[in-house]
This record gives sequence, structure tokens and C-alpha cells, in this order.
Amino acid sequence: MSFRREVGLGLFWVTVSAIALKGVSMVRDMILARWLMPDELGLVATATIAVSALELFAELGFSSALIYRKDDVDKAANTAFILVIINCLILYGIAWVAAPYVAEFFSNQIEGATELLTRVLRVLALTMVLASFGEVPLTLLTKGLGFKRRVLPEMIAGLSGTAVSIVLAFMQKGVWAIVFGRVITSLLMSILVWFFCDWRPKLSFDRGMAKELWDYGRHIIGSQVLVFGITNIDNAMVAKYVGQAALGGYWLAYKLSNLPATEIGRVVGRVMFPTYSRVQGDLVRLRQVFLKSAKFVALVAFPVAAITAVFAPDFMVVAYGGKFPFAVVPLQLLTIYGLARAIAGTMGSVFKAGGKPKWLVYIAIWRLITMASLLYPAIQWRGITGVAILSAAVAIVDFAISLTLTNRIIKAHWLSYLRIFVPMAVASLGTALATHPFYVWITEYIHPFITLPLCGGLGLVIYLAIMYAYDADVRQLTTQMRTGVVREVRLRLARRQVPVE
Repeated sequence: MSFRREVGLGLFWVTVSAIALKGVSMVRDMILARWLMPDELGLVATATIAVSALELFAELGFSSALIYRKDDVDKAANTAFILVIINCLILYGIAWVAAPYVAEFFSNQIEGATELLTRVLRVLALTMVLASFGEVPLTLLTKGLGFKRRVLPEMIAGLSGTAVSIVLAFMQKGVWAIVFGRVITSLLMSILVWFFCDWRPKLSFDRGMAKELWDYGRHIIGSQVLVFGITNIDNAMVAKYVGQAALGGYWLAYKLSNLPATEIGRVVGRVMFPTYSRVQGDLVRLRQVFLKSAKFVALVAFPVAAITAVFAPDFMVVAYGGKFPFAVVPLQLLTIYGLARAIAGTMGSVFKAGGKPKWLVYIAIWRLITMASLLYPAIQWRGITGVAILSAAVAIVDFAISLTLTNRIIKAHWLSYLRIFVPMAVASLGTALATHPFYVWITEYIHPFITLPLCGGLGLVIYLAIMYAYDADVRQLTTQMRTGVVREVRLRLARRQVPVE
């Protein structure tokens, strides 16, 4: 299989998985937001922040180190498998002991909140241990661009966890609806991945290999810790100084506005890091691959951000039942943050593939210092709206810095970026603004629960049609993906045919 076809099929299968899971996730969030109270959502968000802080150290940066590695991969995988599981068991012990103290810090003297949050933290932390058993095989699938085999376990686990959450919410189990849904997702993912990965671990540990993995992975952990602090310090401050109900609304706004960063950017980043690693010695090819990947992230990220911002007031009412009117403006502001993060995420993969993971640490340090020093004044100034303004401003500056450093590696011209981003920005915003009046008109005749996704989807289709007509690369990508899928379907059909004797 050609390199280009591998990348194209990888993007296709990961995109299919992400779209399916995110679609189900959005339906789940809408149902849970209607059945749960804002303070219950805020409590789960608080627990998620605390557990996610420990998860940063779960795989010790070994996943990126395995993908980057060229030799002794099997020995490295065996060593990583043992260390990741042991490490996650230790982290779970820390979570169990620390849970009451974390809960007391965020409970704000609300009766019963400390005890409930403690129990939620201890159960939710189990996801870290469960996930550790599937971390290495998932990484090896990614390294080999085996995304098609990774899609099924992800989709089955995600759908099952979502179903559990919805059923428990219907049974009025409150916060446990979300918690147990996540536990089931982690459990199934770690079981199912072994049916799709050919690698099997051996109980062999190599100290020298562990040191090599750590020497690379520690830079990844450092940047992840700092980025986590940047992306979650706002949630922690809102929970502490504004309250759980405000955090519930802010959390929903953050998740929705960051769709480009958490889904689109993650999809492409998952495919492109191993791809960059393969061409890291060829500057011309690395530059070409990066510019293409940045273009395709932006191709989807721009319209998603524009449609989210324009339709935000309508979406908050239709999807969440009008419980979170205070989150509309933060949602619109945070779309800028999500858009900048989505595109900047492709640059982080270039740093890692170019052997400069420490640059991620340096960028993250200034972001964390800036956020930490300005968050409290922002909260005092405008509450969660002030937090959203600060986040958007920091993301824009971060984007500029990341782009400058990326150019040190790939030596691209600044006009290349303008040619990519300006047409997409104009087309996406214009399409979103033009589609919204149609939505307002048609809701007089059809329920907005139907017309909202219909009009949002219509805007996306119109935008993609404009870009298809304008950009030759978009036409080429469409042809490659269509050809790849048709060829794959034909191969499968041919294998199933029984020869006639």
C-alpha cells in the first residue's frame, strides 16, 4: 500500500470513528443536561478535572516514544506495558487517599457535597487503571497506521458507555449516570482492543529501554502537564470561586466550542504524528505533509467554529432546555479558543516528529503563567464571560508562537498560511451568517429540534461545496478518500466470494 493511501485511509477511518462517537456523545450530553441539574454536571466536571490531572502521568509519555521509535519496538512495548500498569495502580492509590481533601476544597461548604464528590472521585479514577491494560496495543495500532482496526473497539466501547449513561439518567441516578458510563467505556475499550491488535505482551523488562523511553516521554509529560493546567485551571477557578452550577454551564460551553480542537484536531493529530515521524528526515516532504494536514484540519474547524458561534443562542435553548442562558456568550468566545487550538495541535505533532518536544513545554509554561496570573481578575471582572475572553486571547497568541516555531522546522513561507486560512474564514463565516435567517424563518413551521441540526448541516454542506469548487487540494482529497473506500469495499467483496468448482 502506498504511503499516501495509508494516510488517506487512516484519516478516513479515524474520522468515521470520531464523527460517530461525537454524534452519540452530543446526544448523550443533551439528554443528561436536560435530566441533571447544573450543579450535578459541575460536580462531575470537578471530578473529571481531578482524575484527568492524574491521568497525565498514566502512560508516562511512552505512547509518543513508541510511535517515534524506529528499532527494538517489541522490547520497548513489553517494557512500556509493565510500567504503565504499575504506574496506574500507584496513581489510583494516590487518588483514593487524596479524594476527601480534593472534595473538601471544591465543595464550597455545600451540605453533602464533600462526601458525594469523594465517592465520585474514587470510582471515576478506576477508568485510569482499566485503560492502562489497553494503552500499548492502542499505541501500536496507531504507530502502524492501523486505524481501521482501532475504530471498532472505540465505537463499541463508546456506544455502550453512552447507553449505560442514558439508562441510568432515565432511572434518576444523578451523577452516577455519567460516572458509570465512563467506567464501562474504559473497561470495554481495554478488552476489545486485544481482538484487533496482533501484538501480545511478554513479561520482560529492560531497564535500559525504560530509560530511553523516559528520556523521550518526560518532555511529552511536561508539556501535557502544562497544557492540562492551562486548559483546566479555568474550570478549577470557576468551581472554586463561582460555584458548581456555573461550572456546569461553562463545562458544556467549553466542550461544544472545543469540538474542532478535541475532535477534529485530535483525529488528524493521531494520524499525522506517526506520518510525520516517517518523513522527519525529508524537509520538503515534511513541509508538504504539514501544510496539507493543517489545511484539512482548518477545512472542517472553521465552519464548525463559525456555525457554533452564530447558532449558539439557539443551540443552548434547543439542546439544553434553556437551563444555561449565562453560557451563551462564553460559548461564542470559546469558539475562537477551540479553533486556534485545533490548528495549533497539528504544529505540536511537528515539534515531536522533529525531535523538539521540549518546545511544547516552553509554550505551555508561558500560557500557564499568563492564565494563572490573570484568571482571578477575569473572574472578578466578568465571571465566566471574563474567563472566556482571557482564554480566547491566550489561544490567539499561542497560535502565533506555535506557527513561528513550526516554521523553524519546516521553513514554510507566511503567505502559505494566508492562502489556506483566509478563504476558509471568509467562506465559513459568510455561510453561517447567511444560513441563520433561514433557520429563524423555518422554525415558524417546523420544530427547532429538527431545524437546528438541519440548518447547521446545510451551512456545512454549502461551505464544503464552495471550498470544493475553489480548492484543488480539497477536490484531490475527496477523490482519494472515495477511491480508497471503493477499493476497500471491492476487496472485501472479492474475499467473500466463494470460488465455483
